[in-house]
Amino acid sequence: MRMEKEQLLEAFTEYEVYLASLNTRIKTDEAAHEPIVEGKWSVSEIIAHLGAWDRFMREERLPFMKEGADIEPLPDVDAFNRKAVEHVRNTEFPSVLANAQKQRALLAKAIEEMDPADFKAPFAVGSHQTDAADYFEGLLSHDAHHRRQIDAFLEKKA
Repeated sequence: MRMEKEQLLEAFTEYEVYLASLNTRIKTDEAAHEPIVEGKWSVSEIIAHLGAWDRFMREERLPFMKEGADIEPLPDVDAFNRKAVEHVRNTEFPSVLANAQKQRALLAKAIEEMDPADFKAPFAVGSHQTDAADYFEGLLSHDAHHRRQIDAFLEKKA
């Protein structure tokens, strides 16, 4: 069953609460910049990455999600991710977190303002048929993946 817009917005609100919780769960910039496991990103990098995708979705996807639209496939994901995190090592965690919170709030507002017909209108991304409801469910899965990583890291640090 496809997610309704209200359910998506509720999930976004819950994610924003989760982000806010990181203000107290992560005590120092050093902890925020420590890789979650050897060879992986830090919490700061993960959060910056999520914020960058939220901005991309709002600016490069949402305006084109119309019935029958043909949207270009995702950019080079690895290059996009590298660019999203390149500045983070020299940025204090509260700033990284605030940007991610801002990006999610802006995306939520844009979705809230989306015409209800467009939310369920079919469009194509490359050769894949989808709609905004399904597309953003994928974003929630992506969020959940990274939240599990962050939570596992923080449990080890506790």
